[in-house]
Amino acid sequence: MIKLKITGMTCGHCAKTVKIALESVEGVERADVHFPQGYAEVYGKAEVKKLIDAVNKAGYGAEALQEGPEVFIPKEEMYDLFVLGGGSAGFAAAIRAHEIGAKVLIAEKGIIGGACLNRGCIPSKYLIEIANTFFHARNNPFINAEKLNVDMKKIADFKQKLVERLRKEKYWDVLEAYPKIDYLSGEAKILTSNKALVNGKEITFGKSVIAVGSKPTVPSIKGINQVRFYTSDTIFDIDYLPKRLLVIGGGPIGLELGQAFLRLGSEVILVERFDEILPLEERELSSMLRNILQREGMEIITGAKVIGVRQEGNSILLEIEHQGEKGTLVGSDILLAVGRSPNTHDIGLESVGIKTKEGGFIETDEFMQTSNPNFYAAGDCVGKLPLVTVAAMEGGVAAENALLGNKKTVDYATVPRAVFTDPELASVGLKEEEAKNLGFEVDVRVLDFSKVPRAVIGFREEGLVKMVLDVKTRKILGVHVLSSHGAEVIHKAVLIVKHGLTVDDVIGTTDVYPTLSESIKLVAQSFVKDVSKLSCCVS
Repeated sequence: MIKLKITGMTCGHCAKTVKIALESVEGVERADVHFPQGYAEVYGKAEVKKLIDAVNKAGYGAEALQEGPEVFIPKEEMYDLFVLGGGSAGFAAAIRAHEIGAKVLIAEKGIIGGACLNRGCIPSKYLIEIANTFFHARNNPFINAEKLNVDMKKIADFKQKLVERLRKEKYWDVLEAYPKIDYLSGEAKILTSNKALVNGKEITFGKSVIAVGSKPTVPSIKGINQVRFYTSDTIFDIDYLPKRLLVIGGGPIGLELGQAFLRLGSEVILVERFDEILPLEERELSSMLRNILQREGMEIITGAKVIGVRQEGNSILLEIEHQGEKGTLVGSDILLAVGRSPNTHDIGLESVGIKTKEGGFIETDEFMQTSNPNFYAAGDCVGKLPLVTVAAMEGGVAAENALLGNKKTVDYATVPRAVFTDPELASVGLKEEEAKNLGFEVDVRVLDFSKVPRAVIGFREEGLVKMVLDVKTRKILGVHVLSSHGAEVIHKAVLIVKHGLTVDDVIGTTDVYPTLSESIKLVAQSFVKDVSKLSCCVS
C-alpha cells in the first residue's frame, strides 16, 4: 500500500475526484481517499510519481508519506477532530468541523456550555440587570420607591432556571442538529498525538483542538484558604445580600459585580494594586467611571498591596499596605476578582510536547496551532483576548486550519470589548498612546454626553466618547465610549474601524434621532466644527 498526503481538498466531492484520478493510474486496484484528514491509501502496484501526477492533473497536490506507527488510524476507529472542552470555543470548533464534513468528539469534564453560560457572561449580566433596574427605580425623581427591596434567594433561583434554559437551547439542542458530533461528559487526558483517554476509554483522532477554558485565579494571599471567599464561579449562587463586601481587583469583573452589589444594597470596598481601575483603558474614561462609582458610594482604594486576610467571628479582616502605611479593612464577605488561570493542568500537554507560556496558557501561532502540529488551541486557555466572542472565533479558525491546512488567522485588531458597569465602558481599535507608539500622527476628540440629546432626555448625561484619528489618512483608528448602553453604541464604531472609514465618511452619514449612537457622528463632527453650536441633526 502507498500512502499519499493530499492537499487542496475542501469537501467530500474533492475526495471523490482524487479517488477517480488515482484509480485511473495503471496498476491501481483501489484508492481510499480520506477527507478531511487529507491523505490517500492506494492499493496495488503503481509508481508513486504517476500517482502524484494524476492527482496534480486533477487540480490537487500530493506527496508520498513515510510509514510510521501512528501516522494513520483506520477511519472507522477514529474521530477526524477531537475537541477537549465543551464551552464556546469547543462548540465553535466542533460546528465548523461538522460543516466541513468531519466526525467530531467533544469531551467536557464540567457542565456543558463553559464559563460564559454557567458562571460568567449570562449570570453576571442577569444580576447587573436586576441591580440596575432596582437602582434606577429608587433614584427616579418621579417614582416613590422607598419600600422597594430585593429577594436574593429568588434572584439566585431564577438565575438557575435562566442558565438551564439557555444551556438547553444553546448547547444540548444544538448537539441534536449535528449528527456527526459526539459528546462525552467526563475527564479527558491526551496520551499521544493521535490518542486520548476519555472516562477511562481510549479514543483516536486525526487532529485536536484544545479548548479547556479558564477558572478564577485565587491569589497567594496569606490566610486566604482559612476564610470563606467568593469568586465569579461561586458568587452567583449567593442567597443573601452581603452587608459589607470587600472586592479584590479593579478590573471588569470586580467593578461589574462590585457595582451590582452596591446597587442592591451592600456596602462595597474595592482594592486595586494598580494606580487606577481599568488600567488598560483610556484614562479619561476610567477616571470618570471611578468618580461615578465613588459618588454612588463605592470606596475604591488603588495602588494598594494586599498583605493578608483573616476571619474574626463573622467579620473578614483584610490587611493592606497603601501609600506606605499598613491598615485593615473589615467586611462581611470577600470577592476575589484578580483575573483568570487556564485549565491546562494535568490534561497531558507535556506528553505530546505542547508548550505553554507564563501562567500555563497554551502557546499558539497565528493559525492557532500549538508546538505539536497535530494540536490546535482556542479560547481562554490560550490567553490572547479573554472574551467569549474571541473564543468562538478562535475555535472556528482552529478547527478549519486543523482539517484543511493553515490558511486562516484571527483578526484581534477590531474586536470590541465592554465593561458592563453603568455607565458601560466599551472600546474598539487603538487607544491614543497605542496609535502613537505604532508611529501614527494622531488627533483626538473627546465629546461629553451632555451634548447628546438622547442622553439628556434619559437623565444619563454622564459619559464620554473618544475618537482617535490618523491625521495623514483621516481614517478612524479607535473609538472609546463611556455611556449608558455603551456596549450597544460601540457596534457602530466596530464597522467604522474594521473597514477603515474616514472621519468624513462618518460625518456624511445620517443617524436616527434621538439616539445614543448619534454620539459617534457628533464626536466625528467635532474634528471640523464646534458641535455645541449646531442645532439638532445638522451635518
